[in-house]
Amino acid sequence: MVIATTSCRALAALALGCAAACVQAQGYPTRAVRVLVGTAAGGPQDIIARGSAQVLQQALGQAFVVENRPGADSIIGMEACARAAPDGHTLCTADNWAVALNPLTRLKLPYDPARDFAPIVHYGFLTVAVLARPSLPQNSMREVFEFLKANPGRISWGSYGASSATQLYMAYYKNARGIQFLNVPYKSASLTFPAMLGGEIDMAYLAIGLAAQSVKSGKAKALAVVGPSERSPMLPEVPTWQEAGMEFNIATWFGLFAPAAVPREVVSRVHATLAKGLFEDAQARAKFLTGIGMAIEPPAGGTPQALGALVGAEREKLARLVKIVGLKPE
Repeated sequence: MVIATTSCRALAALALGCAAACVQAQGYPTRAVRVLVGTAAGGPQDIIARGSAQVLQQALGQAFVVENRPGADSIIGMEACARAAPDGHTLCTADNWAVALNPLTRLKLPYDPARDFAPIVHYGFLTVAVLARPSLPQNSMREVFEFLKANPGRISWGSYGASSATQLYMAYYKNARGIQFLNVPYKSASLTFPAMLGGEIDMAYLAIGLAAQSVKSGKAKALAVVGPSERSPMLPEVPTWQEAGMEFNIATWFGLFAPAAVPREVVSRVHATLAKGLFEDAQARAKFLTGIGMAIEPPAGGTPQALGALVGAEREKLARLVKIVGLKPE
């Protein structure tokens, strides 16, 4: 009898909790919402977050405030998001490095991407150009590879961290193909492009919005485009990573997440609002996504489940890459 009473009380409490969550979700949001970004202001992830905040604020009638929490490969921002109350009033953007690579390269990561976050929507793949100074004799990645086979380390490429895309590419080519670049490290990606313009390095890696301007003005030449499977309309004459013979697509992508226990109704509402106001609205899509070089390829704009599946697939892909390059967890 005591057991039955206890069970009834537990079921009643569960029912009340579910009812409260549903009521809360129906009235969501009830106050300002924080959107945490693990990078500094001004970059692609920040622009997308601010565009999403604008769309959500206009549609849902509460302030959506972007908070930049840069540092430690996005770990600071992701930890804050994971520990926030799961009521939908804290959301966070993340790239694939934060949710798929960090678990492979960090021994003590203060969050678990598979356990601590609820996926909401995938924003797409950042289109990036592999740039070279105009005076570099080589005009394609294949010519670069052939030259480096015979002249190891004679072409320099700027990197920006042990797990940056350029660092991973250079380590992959060295270990898998015996092709050795001269790795020149910088504190951030934004420093590599002016370094190339100033003649400090031969090659840089830059989001296509800025890259296209420099290529069209003659300040740089593009050897390949990384990210989408098709050629970019911004630089239609430049080959994709596959056409350029780069083998591996180390593309950056972005997604929106919430703390794991957030009500499903909140996820559905945020997702539906962005699907309509960001992806289906031509003006917003151009301003906050395609205009900054985002390729809207599946699962971009798709279901939360599709984003969750992408996180798992990306981690498997990067695990293979990490093994090839011999990257050791720290």
